[in-house]
Amino acid sequence: MAKPQPYSLKKTDARQEQQSFAAGQAIYTHSTSGAAWRVLSGSVRLDRLEPNGEQNFANLAIKGDIIGAETLLFDSYSFTATALTPCLLTPWPEGCSAPAGDSLLHNMAKAERRAADVIALRCGQAAERVRRLVFLLAAPGEASGEGYVEAIGEAIARPLQVTLPPRQDMADITALTLETVSRMVSGLRRAGILKPLSTSGGVSTSRFSLAAIPLDLENAG
Repeated sequence: MAKPQPYSLKKTDARQEQQSFAAGQAIYTHSTSGAAWRVLSGSVRLDRLEPNGEQNFANLAIKGDIIGAETLLFDSYSFTATALTPCLLTPWPEGCSAPAGDSLLHNMAKAERRAADVIALRCGQAAERVRRLVFLLAAPGEASGEGYVEAIGEAIARPLQVTLPPRQDMADITALTLETVSRMVSGLRRAGILKPLSTSGGVSTSRFSLAAIPLDLENAG
């Protein structure tokens, strides 16, 4: 993953306006001070700093998730956050100086579910890992494991849209090779599950309409 350019945030920014970030732009960096944020749209990659100085994928945040909440306890970020896709963030907690107990518990439970999502994205057959990631990014919500199934049902009823991160980021998230992810995405496109959206410059390579169609992608590469 290319090293992102940091976007500076200060602790006093907790009540500031919503912030938008372009794909690949750093939101905050490890060990710096700042505020917690809620993801309103898009997706965010969280990386941990290893003892050898390398940044490795640690977690994924999508619509509704909270990032940087550790600053409420430790006054600094434990991870480096980078926008996987264009995203919009708002300071958290919204409209108050400290989150209520039920809000904290709710978001702790959601964080645990998201961690389970990420583990599922790194286990099993390559086709299922990629398909889970695609549907997770297409229809994030309060539920996670159940949300994946609900997203498929919703895609059958009406097409959804999804913005995919760069293929290398998808490979890092799913613990697959770049070549395997590219092959799986191509299989989804050939099957009609992913249909590129038209843009002013032609056909998009990252934005797709999404339909749920059963497919054995392992045999479609």
